[in-house]
Amino acid sequence: MAKRKTKAPAKKPDVKLVDESSAGKKITYKKLKVNFWRTRLHGEELGVYQELKYQAKTRYFAKNFDIEGICEEDDAKKYIIAYNKEDWNNKPNDQKRLILRLFTILEEKMGVGKGGNFKAGVELSLTHSLIQSYEIGRPAQVFFVTLPKTKHLTKIVRGWRLKGTRWFFPLLPENKDDLLVVVKAKGVVGLGLDFDLFIGKKKIATIDGQRIQKQWEIEIYDEDYAKDKTFIKLLLIFGCICNFMKDTEKIIEKLYKEMKDSGATTFKPPNIEIALFKNPRLVRG
Repeated sequence: MAKRKTKAPAKKPDVKLVDESSAGKKITYKKLKVNFWRTRLHGEELGVYQELKYQAKTRYFAKNFDIEGICEEDDAKKYIIAYNKEDWNNKPNDQKRLILRLFTILEEKMGVGKGGNFKAGVELSLTHSLIQSYEIGRPAQVFFVTLPKTKHLTKIVRGWRLKGTRWFFPLLPENKDDLLVVVKAKGVVGLGLDFDLFIGKKKIATIDGQRIQKQWEIEIYDEDYAKDKTFIKLLLIFGCICNFMKDTEKIIEKLYKEMKDSGATTFKPPNIEIALFKNPRLVRG
């Protein structure tokens, strides 16, 4: 993984974002795509028993998961997208739990086959979202990201702005010389759900959304971050979240209105969300 930094050394000008042969056009070092299917026709392509095979491969593929999309890196199919679709669509607002995970594509040869490994996951926390909403005075979603072999949980949080949309997530240090970095996703006015991503004042990526087609195309303009596996997975997860931004905002808005004036809510936080508040020092003890 490339070392995380916010700018180049003083004596070394940062020219990575400039393509001199194309009048200043940004160089794209990595292309990603998040594609949710619009129909159920993909079931024929995947096979009737494909979901059962993923369940047999890893415990992270839950029995109530449906395979609903695919992620690509540089035009190569890399991961499947699976989440608890029926529960999410059918349960009451105060009982909804969105759990989405990415798995490497299962290449079947003999038996279960190669692949099918858990690579990233995200879930909406209604409890944290209500707290965040009360703090900033408007509906604000909070998502928790899980990455394999990573002890910490990364939060993707909607922030406050008078105009436009802002989302934030950190890149926590993983190596000795890594910096703590905060990524800002700034909503772009347009027909789709589009974002420009910044570290400081430097634009490092864009997300071009086509919500009707349920597809988000991502381009990374920084060479170092295009090699950062954690950053890439977080961008793919953020692209997946884009598919649920409108629906999750409506749910949080309805729950938030109940507590806006009183500061209290009848919403009962599920135990799995309460666990996210545990004191890690006491747990270790």
